[in-house]
Amino acid sequence: MHPFDDLPVADEPDPIESDDTAALRSEILRLRDGILAGNGRVEVLRDRILELETREAELDAANVALHEELGRNPVLRVARALRRRLPGRT
Repeated sequence: MHPFDDLPVADEPDPIESDDTAALRSEILRLRDGILAGNGRVEVLRDRILELETREAELDAANVALHEELGRNPVLRVARALRRRLPGRT
């Protein structure tokens, strides 16, 4: 849903331009509630972004640790040494 979907269309009277104070008050409250709901969504999304950034940092650290461990693996070290020494391999 787009935030402006519930705004009045051109052929409907604009409650903000109305002389009816009840209609104006109702419109102000409706807009306020929409803003508060939007602010709530922003907070939820901020929290989710922080969670994902934390998880990304954890995964990066695990990836670095795995890379370091694999670099110490003797079988992989021998494979790299053989690859460097075999003709036609880079």
